[in-house]
Amino acid sequence: MKKRLTLFVVLLLTCCGFAFAQTNTVKGVVKDDQGLPLPGVTVKVKDATGGTVTDLNGKYAIDAPGTSTLVFSFIGFEIQEQPVNNRQEINVSLVVSNKQLNEVVVVGYGSQRKKDITSAVSTISTKDVSERPIVSTAEVLAGKSPGVQVFDATGAPGGGDFSVRIRGLSSPNGTEPIYVVDGVVVSNTQSIDPNSIESMSVLKDASAAAIYGSLGATNGVVLITTKKGVKGETKVEVNMYTGKQEIIKKLDMLNTQQYLSLISDEYTNAGQTEPTFPGNFTANNNWQNLTYRTANQSGINVGMSGGSDKGTFYLGLGDLHQDGIIYGTNFERYSINLNLEQQLKSWLSVGTNIAYNRADGSVTNYNNSANHGGTVLSALYTPPIVPIFDTATGLYQQNLDSSTNPLDDIYSNENHYIRNNLLGNVHAEITLPFSIKYRSQLGISLNNYDNDTFVNPLTNQGASQVSGIGSSENNETFRYVWDNTLTYTTTIENKHTITAVVGTSALEEKYTDSYLYGTGFPIGVTTLNAASANKSISTYKTDWSTNSYFGRVNYGYEDKYLLTALLRADGSSRAGINNQWGYFPAVSGAWRVSQEDFLKNNSFISDLKIRADFGEVGNLPPTLYNSYSALNPAAYLFGGNSQSGYNPTSPVGNPDLKWESTRGFNIGFDISVLKDRLSLSTDYYTKKTTDFIFPITFNTAVSGAANTGYYNLPGYVSNNGIEFSLTGRIVAQKDFSWTATFNASFNKNLVNGIPQVLDANGNKVDQTFGFGGIAFGGNGNATNLAIVKNGLPLGAFWGYQFTGVDPANGNAQYRAANGTITENPSSADQTYLGSGLPKAVYGFTNSLTYKNLSLDFLIDAVTGNQVFDATRIETEGMYLLGNQTTAVLARWEKPGDVTNVPAAVYGGVNSAGASTILPSSRFVENGAFVRLKSLSLSYLIKNNLFDKEGIKARIFLTAQNLLTITGYKGYYPEVNAFSSSSQNQGTLGAPSSTAIGIDYGTYPQSKTFTAGLNVTF
Repeated sequence: MKKRLTLFVVLLLTCCGFAFAQTNTVKGVVKDDQGLPLPGVTVKVKDATGGTVTDLNGKYAIDAPGTSTLVFSFIGFEIQEQPVNNRQEINVSLVVSNKQLNEVVVVGYGSQRKKDITSAVSTISTKDVSERPIVSTAEVLAGKSPGVQVFDATGAPGGGDFSVRIRGLSSPNGTEPIYVVDGVVVSNTQSIDPNSIESMSVLKDASAAAIYGSLGATNGVVLITTKKGVKGETKVEVNMYTGKQEIIKKLDMLNTQQYLSLISDEYTNAGQTEPTFPGNFTANNNWQNLTYRTANQSGINVGMSGGSDKGTFYLGLGDLHQDGIIYGTNFERYSINLNLEQQLKSWLSVGTNIAYNRADGSVTNYNNSANHGGTVLSALYTPPIVPIFDTATGLYQQNLDSSTNPLDDIYSNENHYIRNNLLGNVHAEITLPFSIKYRSQLGISLNNYDNDTFVNPLTNQGASQVSGIGSSENNETFRYVWDNTLTYTTTIENKHTITAVVGTSALEEKYTDSYLYGTGFPIGVTTLNAASANKSISTYKTDWSTNSYFGRVNYGYEDKYLLTALLRADGSSRAGINNQWGYFPAVSGAWRVSQEDFLKNNSFISDLKIRADFGEVGNLPPTLYNSYSALNPAAYLFGGNSQSGYNPTSPVGNPDLKWESTRGFNIGFDISVLKDRLSLSTDYYTKKTTDFIFPITFNTAVSGAANTGYYNLPGYVSNNGIEFSLTGRIVAQKDFSWTATFNASFNKNLVNGIPQVLDANGNKVDQTFGFGGIAFGGNGNATNLAIVKNGLPLGAFWGYQFTGVDPANGNAQYRAANGTITENPSSADQTYLGSGLPKAVYGFTNSLTYKNLSLDFLIDAVTGNQVFDATRIETEGMYLLGNQTTAVLARWEKPGDVTNVPAAVYGGVNSAGASTILPSSRFVENGAFVRLKSLSLSYLIKNNLFDKEGIKARIFLTAQNLLTITGYKGYYPEVNAFSSSSQNQGTLGAPSSTAIGIDYGTYPQSKTFTAGLNVTF
């Protein structure tokens, strides 16, 4: 028995000793291929959880079984595996990765290695998303890709009024690209939280975008992929920040004495008696100080991801609170993102991507005159002598001309909205025989918008007369997209690679809108069911669809010769019934010169590829039911009796209407040298949009009324340009690294070929189409500031050439069409004044790291563009009772004065009988600027506990719009009163994406300072 017990103990100790012998501590040093230590390298046991990272000297220590394998990984270097083989010391040298070339880039209906791309596709870094507050998708894109200009139209909270222009403007019927989020085609990115974005690709040329045919790819395509789960242990990332925003600058306005002197001049020069101001007009208010504030901003995002061989998951939660720099404005967004992927069988995988957010905000009226309740202009226009309240009535005090003061606009007007956005898809992928994969994806986009307004009768003079004014609008946009594709991939003799995709896509969108209005509310009640007068209801519904078939083939030979060819056919209900189908081909090729024998072993050139492509894309008509004329109910006489019938109205049907078409050619090259330390990508492009659609007005035979129909006109819009992007790893040392990217793009935009028409005298003249209508002073008569005309850029500024002021009488002088100087020009004297389109756009991104400290900044710039500062017509026009800027202190006051500021004349008509507020070059300014767009300083907290637990913590400080160098006199040079979602309406002019670079009481931009914490574990 003792022998058996002794034997058992010996065997037990032997087994224990054997077991303990299998796990030992492995130490070592990790260096780069130049022998320098690499800090921060992840070291893990393969197929196990946990791990460690190398210290500042590249050293590591990890417990690992003697038969296991260690995996070494670090950004920018090839992953390396080392079998332990019972070793206690393993030193590793990591090789710089060619990852940039092998990076998989999302393209339409698939993906490609970056080095295999044959057309102009840019990938956008999302590294900085977790290091600064990102409110809109525009902030992710800004300054990072040549040929892509991101334009913040206003500084309103929520960042919803941004515009993205890819290689200029291609159409007068929309300038925005289409967005494809996780494979679902959407019209905007309101449905996603930008913090959930994993990657972005921009398809810039017609060849790359042709796979999306006529859906709007004329203006390019932005592909967005949201974050997905990865195999391994669950990872949690928390990003939180808080900060302050403040207006970048305020304008210098007249003080009380200066203002009263101005009014005296206005009335004297107009030959009128000065007005008598009310007795309570004795205040000394600085209305800008009362309107603008230092605003708070905070946000938190939490992401959880993980998975196994059977499936992965990602769950993201977001909460954003942003107050506007104008009192009473704010924006809140709550978001959730869920992405699931499941491998049910070896041949079957399924998944879903769901993004939902709810935005809740309050806005104020801007891009409007003070007479129309525009808060921004009211803060400038309201004289300092006007008190805040009329103490006799308790109402906010109006100016003598009945314009409201800005606090009335802010606090009497409740303007609250709620926006619910849902974007999702479900998909399945089946692996079939013969290397074929079938994928089916059903995507939906649901956007619901609810806007309630109420003007308080207890504080607003206008509303007090009708016992309150209320309105409620609700609209919903529902879109579904069903895509089905077959993908075939094969390699023949290790030389020929072929990937072919064929598919179908069906899209339908339904839109509903209802609007309610009423007056006469009981005190304290604001809901419309309580309105007792002037009730009105209107409803609106639309429905349109497209059906598409497409195919693409990618061929490669020995990784040297690459060819892509594709064709898409689109049929749409929006086109005329005689032209419902369109066909969009594209072909592109590339030659990887670096794979040729004469360069293959070259130590200087890492990669060199030459590309060329040609393609065609389309743009759907802006209106929906183009084949048939609209009808309005109308009465007519028949047999002496009134009968019910219909009259034709706008738009008049055109069954031959087809989509606009853009053909583009691109040639470029990509080169990397010095082991990828320096890389350059350059492209030359030319694209021409034809068959563009314009509204033509004519009198109908039945009613004689002027009606409008949409027609394809001869002519074209051309964009020609050069762009490049240069990236360098300037410094790559042990403790210090510096990577920088400089990109620039140069574009020339021109309209030509629009047929001429006969004028009243029978002479042929160019047609002009006006955009950007503004009713100055609230008079209701809109003046178009931009036009489309042969020989000019799209949306060119149009007006009179201001030459100075007549010293004898103070009248403004203009250059007439015949070259002479006149004080009373006619409409025939109007001319080209400039363009809001920049001729050049620049971006300069930098990332510097010193040990645990990182500094990232972005500088962007535009040149060659102008801004039509229509705000100055209201603040320097000197024709009404409003306050003006200090620029008018230099005005003409007496004969002999030499100045460029005309005489002040109340009523706006000078002694020559001409308007004093003619749109002219006097109000057109250089819109160029250089800006420090963002600056972020972060520190990676490192200690043994964090390293052991796999925790990464980073604190950061950021500043946005910190410095802007510009000669622009207004609030900010990056401005557009006619943006996609903030427009002048009704008599003030229809919305237009072609009228760009116009400033008219636009919500000012702000500087933002934030501090935050990013933790991953």
